[in-house]
Amino acid sequence: MKIAVVGASGMVGSRVVAEAVRRGHDVTGVSRGAGGDATDRELMDSVLSGVDSAVVATTGVTSTVVLDAAFATRTRVIVVGGAAPLRTPDGTGLVLDDERYVPPHIRPVAEASMRQLEECKAHRADWVYLSPPALLEPGERTGSYRRGTDELLTGPSVISAEDLAVAVLDELETPGTDRHFTVASPGPAAG
Repeated sequence: MKIAVVGASGMVGSRVVAEAVRRGHDVTGVSRGAGGDATDRELMDSVLSGVDSAVVATTGVTSTVVLDAAFATRTRVIVVGGAAPLRTPDGTGLVLDDERYVPPHIRPVAEASMRQLEECKAHRADWVYLSPPALLEPGERTGSYRRGTDELLTGPSVISAEDLAVAVLDELETPGTDRHFTVASPGPAAG
């Protein structure tokens, strides 16, 4: 499969590139440091016209231009966003509005992920939005994770960027039916 990764040099994007290469896919990376710009429609049309799917792994950047290009080129796109749009496990609201998950100093980033999901929902492109759990950080690849829908997974709500990349590639290779889903590490073994 030919895959474009927008944000290919970032924490998530670089792991998606590595996982895709590990699985034998042909990857085109787009990143600011290499002259890429996710807001350049002509560039996005050009990049997406030659691929089967795309992954958007950018923080705080609008996805509209990539979604427009994906729609025009009939390319499926996975947007790796934030946890803010997930429902809280206790059902009282969204992660965005709960200071246990979103302290005031990271609220602007969380609000950007909400806008990103709203852009997807309003678009006609073939998109999927992946919300990571409450804690996403570099770590080890285990190849295992739990999958949920639009509610924050608990016990624990954490995943390595490497295992998030595994989930992204699994979704690309075997698409699920959810437009918005989340993943988290398997958690402690029952004993």
